[in-house]
Amino acid sequence: MRASEGFVETNSLSADGRRVRLHYLEWGSAGPAAAARVCVLLHATGFLARLFEPIAEALSGRFHVYAYDARGHGDSDKPIEGYGWPAIADDLKGFADALGLTQILAIGHSSGAAGVAHLAATRPEYISKAVLIEPTVFPPMPEETAAVRRRALSSSAARRRMVWPSREALIRSYRQRPAFAGWRDDLLRLYAEHGTFRREDGQLELKCPGKIEAVLYERSLSPDTWRLLPDIHCPVLVLRGDSTEQMLAMVADGVAQRIEGARLTTIAGAGHLVPMERPDAVVAEIMDFLGEGAAPK
Repeated sequence: MRASEGFVETNSLSADGRRVRLHYLEWGSAGPAAAARVCVLLHATGFLARLFEPIAEALSGRFHVYAYDARGHGDSDKPIEGYGWPAIADDLKGFADALGLTQILAIGHSSGAAGVAHLAATRPEYISKAVLIEPTVFPPMPEETAAVRRRALSSSAARRRMVWPSREALIRSYRQRPAFAGWRDDLLRLYAEHGTFRREDGQLELKCPGKIEAVLYERSLSPDTWRLLPDIHCPVLVLRGDSTEQMLAMVADGVAQRIEGARLTTIAGAGHLVPMERPDAVVAEIMDFLGEGAAPK
């Protein structure tokens, strides 16, 4: 099923009352959103909603599914302020309010999972169930340790090559990078197609500015969301890849331990970028968590 597209205006950005416009995709085969169960998908830092396409299509037989580009990403607005896990949660709330959505099955990956967790803890009426895939919800850590990790992540993002002569050149280069080596070919091509725009000089540029990605990484180690985890009382599934970075594995395990009744599942043959490596396995685990068996073909 081909997704339809739209935009919503949501939360205030600053004192001048400007609003952020979020671009979203919608799969509606389960019926109108008002009459169907609703699922919202939130992507990781640096990526975009389109990468959830296989998961969204698989779930659309049971849910009215939405996935949106986070602020600063994809075709959504890119303000210079308003980033961090609480802001991601606030945008999810604003997205739900704009479309009249309640009791959401919220599925987030990495920073998207952090935003889902934050909203589930602070505004539980919005989230009926949560799936946290490789959640980057870090516990308090010594400032020296946090500073080293922040600098490494943010400097890498700031140095990221933004401009490419062609999509094929981007794909060839990314295929050689460890973080992308396990991606399904179709998803890497979706990223190259929808995660870039054509400049006036004919070259392609990534839609997520490196400076925005860097800001998100700089703010990713705030322990505020970690402290809120015991306040989550809806059913929660935590997913992580079996070959993810050791620190991220420990974080996922810790998140599951801090949420009463949460289920922790490891997906074989995947690292941190599970949805782009094993989307079928992600769908299978979600359907099992929901107690609904295999997703319809």
